[in-house]
Formats: sequence, C-alpha cells, structure tokens
Amino acid sequence: MEKYLIRRQFIKLRIKGKTNKECEKIIREKYSVNFDRRTLRRWWKRFSGSDEWDLRDFSQKPAKLPIKFSEEEKEVVEKVRKNFGYGPKKIRIQAQRIGIDMSISTVKRIIKQTGLSKGSKMEGVKLKWVRFERPNPNDMWQIDGDENDDGTWRVPVVDDCSRYCLGVYNIKDNTTEAMIIILESLIAIHGKPKQILTDNGSEFGGSKDWDSDFDKWCEKMEIIHIRSGVHKPTTVGKVSAVQRTIQAELPHWKGDLELWRMMYNHERPHESLRGLTPADVYFQFKRHKKHYEL
Repeated sequence: MEKYLIRRQFIKLRIKGKTNKECEKIIREKYSVNFDRRTLRRWWKRFSGSDEWDLRDFSQKPAKLPIKFSEEEKEVVEKVRKNFGYGPKKIRIQAQRIGIDMSISTVKRIIKQTGLSKGSKMEGVKLKWVRFERPNPNDMWQIDGDENDDGTWRVPVVDDCSRYCLGVYNIKDNTTEAMIIILESLIAIHGKPKQILTDNGSEFGGSKDWDSDFDKWCEKMEIIHIRSGVHKPTTVGKVSAVQRTIQAELPHWKGDLELWRMMYNHERPHESLRGLTPADVYFQFKRHKKHYEL
C-alpha cells in the first residue's frame, strides 16, 4: 500500500472527527502498519497549512544541485574554449595533457556556467550513421567545396584514414579545372591516393555524367573516383566535418587558413583517433598503429 493512500484515509478520518489516537488504531488494523501519533500530527499540520500538498512525499532532491569543479579546471576550460573553440571532448583531452583529468559532464557544466555555450539546438544530440574508414593513409582522399559569404569557395582535402587535412584553399570559381589543379599540387607533395571521394557537384561530373573531365583525369592518374549517394551528404562526412570545424575555429586564428591547418593537423586531438592528432597517424602510422588499435 502506497503511503499517500494511507495519508488520504487518515485525512478522511480526521475530517470525520476522529482523534489521532483513534486514527492510529484504525490504520494499524486496516493496513497492518504502524504510524506513531507524532507522524500523524505532522501529516495533519501539513495538510491544514497547504492547499497544494497532494499527500505524496516531498522530493528530497535539492532544488539546485551544487556544481563542483576547481578554479584550475574552470580556468583551463575557459582558456581552451576561448582560444581554440574546441568542444567538450577535445577540451578534456587538452586538459589531460597538462595533468588535469575531469569528466565530459564537468567540462560541459563549466562551459554552460561560464556562458561559453554556442547555443546550438544540435548541441549534445547524437546522430546515427554508418561509419567507414580506410585502413591506411592515402587509401582515399575526400574533397569538397563550400561557398564563402563573398562568393569565393573554400576547398579542403582530407585523408580518410588519418583525417589529416592535406590542404585547404580559397578559390574564385568552383570548377573542375580548379579541383584538378588542387589535387595535382597535393599529389606532388604527398603522392597520389588510390581513391578520391566526392559529392555529386558539377565540378566532379554530377550524378549522371560518368565520363566527365574529372573522371577522365582520375582515369589518367589511375585513381578510382567514388561519388557519394544522391542526397547522402554524410558519405563525405569527414571533409564536411572539416568544413564545419574551419567555420567554427577559423576566427580564433584571425582567418589564417594555413595557421588553422597546422594547428588542426599537429596540435588538435581527434576523438576518433584516440586522442592522437591527424599528423601522428598520417606521418607515423606504423609507429602508432599498435596504440591506435587498442
């Protein structure tokens, strides 16, 4: 028997004129439970003094839970968030590098309390998709263009295995010729990939033209061109994620794309790389492979 039902019976008895002693006896005989007269007096006093009590137990949870974190933790979170624009997971990794270990929830609380939340409706929302990843650097590159506010285009190229940003360029026109020039310049530095993954933009031949100038160039270079599915932007998710990261973090580097790329590749920890940087994996893959697969 739930306690609030017993309280209801007790209140009915008191309203009928029964004393606490009589109520105690009736409740004991009817429900086989004992409540002393002190408890019954407290119930009657609470009922008489409040029009809002529903006879249920009051919650013992405090109205506001104390948020416990040290000033040192707060200082680190604020500094990394303001200087780099990193999210909670990357902030935690950066803190661990200097010997400060705190939970993701603590980092999130500090961000919220200090007014450093970006207020995104998607903040904290987990999306589901099928993840794929090539096993070795240069197995696959991803390339994508995103239009800037001034009508120019920003084009990053990302290695699928390591997330290493091979290059990021601002170009005037988003054309096939421009994409080929970018890729040829990167191939001269890093060697050629086995595959290139693109969306279905016209610069890559669109969704129907499988004999485009871009496809002919790939065939000449002996590179397999893979297109994403139509209306499937998450297929090129890694390079799209880099586009969003550039958008969020570039202001912290005063718009300097090459400085941002250096920090992204060599300093910024990556969650899917177990806290390693893209450069760790791209340039020293064999050395780190054992750790990476833990």
